Amino acid sequence: MQKRRTDVLTKIRKDMEKSFSEAASLLVNTGLFSPVYGGEFEIPENLSARELLFELRSLDTDIVFHGSESGDFPLKSGFGNLIEQNGHHITDNYDYVENILREKKCVLIGSEISDIDFFLPRVFSIATCSAPLDLKMISSYVSNFDGESVFVEIGNLIVNSKKEM
Repeated sequence: MQKRRTDVLTKIRKDMEKSFSEAASLLVNTGLFSPVYGGEFEIPENLSARELLFELRSLDTDIVFHGSESGDFPLKSGFGNLIEQNGHHITDNYDYVENILREKKCVLIGSEISDIDFFLPRVFSIATCSAPLDLKMISSYVSNFDGESVFVEIGNLIVNSKKEM
């Protein structure tokens, strides 16, 4: 029984690493950066949220921040104009996000029930620890973190996976 469990965990890790290394887009709901959630996931080896904007672009991974709060998002998140300067996108256009999901290999981080429509079988989807149960049940991975910490966690996993290739 123990061997089977190890094999399943190994497969899950390999699937995650493959999804991360092939990611052309990281879709992040702007609601993730709500002040209600905690601050950065601080481990010395990790890149900060601001550093990830540059690093992911240099590795040909586009970040698309989407959601109803997208208008004020750059200022509220503390990113300012770094998002556009690094070639990433902010949108509240549902169809734009749907097109990315159809056309590219991507990783999706969601925290709200409105994200459930985006959590498709072909997309590696991540739910925050405080996400609604329905979202957690259909996600590929449930993080132990909320807020900016999830973005930092997943961003660093993608960077490390791409650099190991």
